[in-house]
Amino acid sequence: MKIIGIVAEYNPFHNGHHYQIEHSLKELDADGVVAIMSGNFVQRGMPAFVDKWTRTKTALEGGINLVIELPVHYATSSAEQFAKGALTLLNSTGVVTHLSFGSESEDLEQMDQIATLLVEEPETYKSSLKHHLSRGLSFPTARSLAIDEILFPFGNHSNINQSNMILAVEYLKSIKQLESKIKPFLVKRIGKGYHDKDIESQYASATAIRKAYFDSEPSFKFSAHMPRAAANILDAYEPQPLNISHFERELLFILRRASRESLAKYREVNEGLDFKLKHLSSRVTSYDELVEGLKSKRYTQTKINRLLINILLGIEKREYDLSKEGYLRILGFDDIGRKIIRDMKKTATLPIITNINKVSDQLKSNPLLELDIKASDLYAMGHTGCIDRIGARDHTEKIIIL
Repeated sequence: MKIIGIVAEYNPFHNGHHYQIEHSLKELDADGVVAIMSGNFVQRGMPAFVDKWTRTKTALEGGINLVIELPVHYATSSAEQFAKGALTLLNSTGVVTHLSFGSESEDLEQMDQIATLLVEEPETYKSSLKHHLSRGLSFPTARSLAIDEILFPFGNHSNINQSNMILAVEYLKSIKQLESKIKPFLVKRIGKGYHDKDIESQYASATAIRKAYFDSEPSFKFSAHMPRAAANILDAYEPQPLNISHFERELLFILRRASRESLAKYREVNEGLDFKLKHLSSRVTSYDELVEGLKSKRYTQTKINRLLINILLGIEKREYDLSKEGYLRILGFDDIGRKIIRDMKKTATLPIITNINKVSDQLKSNPLLELDIKASDLYAMGHTGCIDRIGARDHTEKIIIL
């Protein structure tokens, strides 16, 4: 069988996602699609627009056959760790043959050159990167300049800092590092860019859809921007969609209560940021004020968002070996997905979880799984309705079957 893997957040699922699925199936003449999907918190350091079970429903209605959750430790990490985590899971299924991903560029050969450079890291590259970092530039800017100096000194620059391009290169890096047999398949992004806020396009970005919703709730309708079945699910969604403002009190409380020493333990809190966080925590009253106080040339807003979500979720500076400590947690599937799971049971190198209440004793104490459960409980606290703040949903929600 030819099975496509897609790494996604579906935050929310929209027409561009649907196009990627249909185009990939057609061009590869594939038998099914497996999505590795972020759970209740996403890579830009934010809560998901709606919960992971609702997003699973929209993905299945939109053409995905099997949805597997990306542990929140990786879902909220840097692009490199996000991609590494997702590709490790896809590779461990033993059934995925192709990786479909979108990018602003159509030049797969150029992306592969960049990925090879970043995997091998020759001295010329490391020296150039160090030079640009010493100028006080952010890591993404310094890396982009170093790549262009080494690979493209006479033009044809990489533009690697475009959102989809960053992830595309990281996916290719991960395939090389894992020595995976998964073959990359590039889909040129159509419509608006990842961060574009124009809602009028047929292919409006997830950013534009979220902004339009929060600007006009509760009158906003999703049907113009996503497949009808997915729109119907979101139009009927009863808890309000969430953004980071729903968690700013919890975050400020954690910061004010914490010591500098405890703040320094969280992932991405380094270079004196523990002191700055502690100083700001008692002087700001909102998330936006906190971000403004932390921003600098060296720290992009996305990096700061991730840093703060690490603190909110309690993610400390700890590395995991996902190939040994990971798992394939199934969130939902359809009839084709059921067949894929059947094949995975013969080939998968990681345990498959279909019911969290029936996992082995070893998985019950797995820190990655414990963190996923805690993240769901925290996510519920963002809702205003008492009934929606009930916890333990990972233990009570049934797997989504289309």
